[in-house]
Amino acid sequence: MKIPKALITLAICVLSVTILYAGNISKVEAQPTTDCRKLVTGTYLTTNSGNFGTFRGILTLSQDGNFFASASNQSRDALVPPYGHIQGSWKCTSSREITVTTLDFIYPTATSPGAIGRTDTTATFEPKNGIVQATSKVRSFDLNANPLVDNGMVLGTFTFTGQRVKPGQ
Repeated sequence: MKIPKALITLAICVLSVTILYAGNISKVEAQPTTDCRKLVTGTYLTTNSGNFGTFRGILTLSQDGNFFASASNQSRDALVPPYGHIQGSWKCTSSREITVTTLDFIYPTATSPGAIGRTDTTATFEPKNGIVQATSKVRSFDLNANPLVDNGMVLGTFTFTGQRVKPGQ
């Protein structure tokens, strides 16, 4: 029985494409965002108050779970030792709520040594209005401690309310 050359060529092409597709282990498929990420990501202007007085802040929540912030009280004042930029990560705990863990360096002063600051925050969002409300607890750790597993000294708590920054506002 003689098989036509065109049929053999077609079979080889189909087999080659199948092998290439099945063997492509580096292929990445986007996962649908089913949690709160689409609703809460962005940059917010905040008003913070608590043990550290009242101050303003800017925070950014990225789609991939990174958190960045800076605050108007980062330089030394009577209530707060100087500290660096705040960075960390966040995750959704419900469709409108996240939990955040951040770290920063508390700079040494004439009366206190340097330290690591850790802030744990729970925030709730009103996506329609672009509003965030949160409660945070700040802890201090020795520079040699591991703030991800150790329990540091609680420095205080604060709450904040923020408004999402929209392009062209």
